Amino acid sequence: MKDTINVIDLFAGPGGLGEGFFSYEDSNGNYPFKGLISVEKDIHAHSTLTLRAFFRLLRKADIEIPNEYYQYVAGKKSSPASDVTAHIWEQAKRETLLLELGKDTASDKKLFTGIKNQLEKTTSNEPTVLIGGPPCQAYSLVGRARNKGNKDYKPEEDNRHFLYKEYLSIMEVFSPDIFIMENVKGMLSSQIDGGPVFEQIVRDLEGCSTGYTLYSLKTGNRFIAGVSNPRDFVLNSEDYGIPQNRHRVIVLGIKNNSNNIRDEVPALKKVDKIAVKEAIEDLPAIRSPLSNRGRRFNEDSAENWLRNLEAGINSLIKAANFEMKMVNTLKLNLKLIKSSRLFTASTAKYKKVKNASMYTEFVKDSPNTDITHHEARPHMDTDLLRYFFCATYREVYGKNARANDFPKYLAPKHKNWNSGKFVDRFKVQSLGSQSSTITSHISKDGHYFIHGSPYQCRSLTVREAARIQTFPDSYQFVGKRTNQFHQVGNAVPPLLANQIARVVNELFLLQAN
Repeated sequence: MKDTINVIDLFAGPGGLGEGFFSYEDSNGNYPFKGLISVEKDIHAHSTLTLRAFFRLLRKADIEIPNEYYQYVAGKKSSPASDVTAHIWEQAKRETLLLELGKDTASDKKLFTGIKNQLEKTTSNEPTVLIGGPPCQAYSLVGRARNKGNKDYKPEEDNRHFLYKEYLSIMEVFSPDIFIMENVKGMLSSQIDGGPVFEQIVRDLEGCSTGYTLYSLKTGNRFIAGVSNPRDFVLNSEDYGIPQNRHRVIVLGIKNNSNNIRDEVPALKKVDKIAVKEAIEDLPAIRSPLSNRGRRFNEDSAENWLRNLEAGINSLIKAANFEMKMVNTLKLNLKLIKSSRLFTASTAKYKKVKNASMYTEFVKDSPNTDITHHEARPHMDTDLLRYFFCATYREVYGKNARANDFPKYLAPKHKNWNSGKFVDRFKVQSLGSQSSTITSHISKDGHYFIHGSPYQCRSLTVREAARIQTFPDSYQFVGKRTNQFHQVGNAVPPLLANQIARVVNELFLLQAN
């Protein structure tokens, strides 16, 4: 096998899937996967993608990260490059394209030209891998439920069902040796014209170019239509050291030729589960600013934050008919807040961890550097109280409070609150287990992603969400906080991708022998 494996990354988002491949280090200390082209349509995710490519190229060239990079991350510079590293920044920009696929031929032409230009710089017999996941709104259960409410919606006219064909066009032209396609589990049950979408996708993938054979990374077995179970393509991320319950369809395909059609491939190896606690507990405890909406006091401060919360908790205890163990825990948690110094301004740095797990080695990669993206979003005073109640309720009863567990004093003023549609509107991410799936909805509000510690009574920060998604601490996200949350929620966990990269690398080694 050649030393370099070229990677084409479509629908790349902020680069989660690519990060797993590009950071993969083989047993000889080499990084076999090289970024050829990464494509993303969102301007903020594309900026993150380019910035990470720059960081990666500097690291692999053993060039010190310039001060301009950190000033750019802090919003103080328009470029992350110094005079010495400007050429590497230009290279990073060439490797990352801002394009929306499936819209017009001009974008396709630019993509094909970009890939061709990059391939011309490589050795002709270097293998190529295609990775990525088409946008999933058309396949997701939430998206399909929303579409059902639209009487004019016609699945066969929804272009998003067919964005996987952008993969096929790349496969037809450039014939990658291996591909990895990722999507939501709902892809398996989605239908068009009364027929399963996934069956058509399988046929198209198998028949593309010179033909491909599909494999399950969970079982290692070859997929045979009509015989194999399509659910074998579903990977449960928590089984592979990711601290969240994230279940996604991931298909591995190998180009057919006389040397590589096999009955099985190396399967992903299950590892010990990682709890949210190991992911985020070492990050500094912080408070959320009081939002301008509905607060009791005129300005945001730690003192007003505490006055607001204390008044709310005391009123809640008086108004609600709690069991004594709940009352005592509410009082104890309030006492812990009042006696702590948790909410002073923090200039904390990451700390080196001894005897680290695979998760920690991969994610907590920046000891003795400043912690970034760890600022809480503002919350209304009523939501602070709800978060405190929800986290305490989970601490006492070991489960999340549902709508009918809320005292009337604390219930949101939604007309449909008692309709059954909001049973789990507020959800605490327990420190002792894996989190819910981090999705792009985290960018809209934090009710579904409440921190597990009652005394912090806030939603997760971007860095905490990134930790749960297994982005390395060195990863920097571009854009406003909403943009950053959206990027993190849409990504493939890099640590899972890193394990997939190991399997792909093993396959090339097997082909070479």
